Amino acid sequence: MRVGIAPFALLPALALSACTTDEGPIAASELGRRLFSDSGFSDSDFNSFSCATCHSTEPGDPAVRPGYSLANVAFRESLWGGFEPRLIDAVSFCNVFFMRGDEIDPADEKGRALYEYLVAISPERPSPGLPLTVIANITSVPPGDAARGEEVWNQGCRGCHGEPHTGKGRLTDRVEIVPEASEEYSEEIGVSVDLIVVEKVRHGQFFGVGGIMPPFPLEALSDEDLGALLAYLGV
Repeated sequence: MRVGIAPFALLPALALSACTTDEGPIAASELGRRLFSDSGFSDSDFNSFSCATCHSTEPGDPAVRPGYSLANVAFRESLWGGFEPRLIDAVSFCNVFFMRGDEIDPADEKGRALYEYLVAISPERPSPGLPLTVIANITSVPPGDAARGEEVWNQGCRGCHGEPHTGKGRLTDRVEIVPEASEEYSEEIGVSVDLIVVEKVRHGQFFGVGGIMPPFPLEALSDEDLGALLAYLGV
């Protein structure tokens, strides 16, 4: 079963013209640009992720990422496929669930600076909402082309997990080594390894086996590319 989430309206957050940093006043949009790639956007001591971990800012970026490009996001007519009504709530969702932080306070300087940056990369006003299709019921995916699977891994997985089997180059030691972590869990609960990997990829953290990773909707990762990834991992 595949669930399409219907869109609804976006309400913009508050604006800010300048911010003060250790180097003196800078434009809020410039601070926001820096925060976009800074894990320090979240106040959690356990966070290693930034907005840039999951999102590009290039229009139509073809790379495999769990989240859409945020080009033109500030005035997008729907967010999270319509699940969140306002941009600030969509950012808060990511900050709470994936970056271990708190909901964004509209008066918070960092949140407002990020908003200014997102406005700066959003010339299209309004921009159309984008679909978000969650795979509700996990099933086996036929293994595909391992060479394509390596490309999928390099684009969508390596940034966090590093090299498969060793974890070399992973973002943090809190990120699991793949597919070994899934193999261990497979033995523990008696489910095939490929289904564990599919579950983690499709649902992320939301059924308790994907750490804090975000889910990959169908728009971000096709079943064909997921099958290719399984072939590359050898599961």
